[in-house]
Amino acid sequence: MNIPASSAAREFRVHFSTGQPPRADQPLNNTFGLTGEGKLIVDATALTFEGKRTGFHFGSRGPLKIARAEIANVDYKPATNAFLIHTRDGQHYIIIWATSREDAESIWALLPQEKTPEFLADQEHHDRFAKAMAELGSRWYVTPSIIAINLAVFIAMWFAGADLFNPSSAIAIRFGSNFGPLTWTGEEWRLLTSAFLHFGIIHITLNMYALFQGGALVERLYGSSRFALIYLLAAIAGSVASGWWNPLRNSAGASGAIFGVYGALLAFLAMRRADIPPSMLKRISSSALLFCLYSLVYGWAHPFIDNACHVGGLLAGFVSGVILARPFTVEARANAQPGRLLVAALAIGVPLVLLAQPLVAENGSYSASLRFERDLKNFGAVEGALVRKQTEILTFQPNVRVSRLELAKRLRDEVLVPWREASKPLLQAATLPQDGSRSARMQAAVRDYVRAREEFLAIRILSLETADLSDEARALSADRRLDQTLNVIDVLARE
Repeated sequence: MNIPASSAAREFRVHFSTGQPPRADQPLNNTFGLTGEGKLIVDATALTFEGKRTGFHFGSRGPLKIARAEIANVDYKPATNAFLIHTRDGQHYIIIWATSREDAESIWALLPQEKTPEFLADQEHHDRFAKAMAELGSRWYVTPSIIAINLAVFIAMWFAGADLFNPSSAIAIRFGSNFGPLTWTGEEWRLLTSAFLHFGIIHITLNMYALFQGGALVERLYGSSRFALIYLLAAIAGSVASGWWNPLRNSAGASGAIFGVYGALLAFLAMRRADIPPSMLKRISSSALLFCLYSLVYGWAHPFIDNACHVGGLLAGFVSGVILARPFTVEARANAQPGRLLVAALAIGVPLVLLAQPLVAENGSYSASLRFERDLKNFGAVEGALVRKQTEILTFQPNVRVSRLELAKRLRDEVLVPWREASKPLLQAATLPQDGSRSARMQAAVRDYVRAREEFLAIRILSLETADLSDEARALSADRRLDQTLNVIDVLARE
């Protein structure tokens, strides 16, 4: 409709946002940062938008004004009183919601009605995609199921004593985190279980939000079965990559699998470009790439973030996505093609086996170091209890009358004998190459400490039995040597 130049401007109260965050497959509300409530002013030459603007917009102070000649391809949805207003060059758009049906009809009558051929083609493509999404994407249950499992495990860890804001590595290891010395010495199941554990409420909140945003779309594009396979392959790939990069790391979280989800999304957009409306393709591609690049750069800048897991999951998701992508049509989805699932599993599984081989090989370069770290962790679980028992026995209790011989017997039976048994794996394990590595130095220091405490206990027991001053002096000397070995370990632990 053309408005005569003499006509007065019309003003309408509108909304520039719904107050709800958009899903991954939905557009932002506009490209100008307009949000909340505002005004639309329509006159003979331009459309003026007044409202709060977020972010930085170069050269834009005051109300946003767009000439009528620059506007085309306006779309009106009567059911929601919503308008999608495009600029003719396709670079910008604004979504507005009228406050009433009467205002909506008046606005529609005043807006330019021209639609370009490119827009009509894209709109037709959108309609076909929406129809396919309604037929194929109405059922997606794997994503919410995975989120539910993650939340259930997190609650279980919380009840087990995990702090919501200060993560406990010990509890994470107990629940199945990817702790290299255990994962690569017989507990390979941790490669998968670790993807369902999280270090604190912030960790799980960010991951589940990213999973919901990406999984909601990717599961519908691929189908639930293929999406589940992609997710599991990416989770395992991320864990293997983490161990390959740092075999001693204690890693947990769904981020490797989530990167796999976004990798699969990029693969689908690359392989099935014709199935996605061009405007949607551009928007989703940009968002997915931005998420991946930002997350990887942020991860490299923060050493506590397991970026190797992210890269492994991303690559696995992309490769399996390329193999499993199929036309987004009812006919293509009706053909299950189980062979493709097997091909995807082999394409990811075989490289992962080769990557993990040096870590699990009995005589591999990492084997002795990993087994030492495993034995050290197992020893640590009993070492603290035995030291506390030693302190309890040797602490003077004025109201309890115990003979020296009774103390000696308790110290032997309750501390020395269990100490010798618990320390056997550390003392009998293969000696690490003396290459100056931290593991080799730690092994030597721990062995010195284990022997020093055993020697102190034996001499202390003897001094209690003999009451000889020379034995008491030897016990004091052994105690000083024990302190020296502990200091060496403390220094190495802080490296």
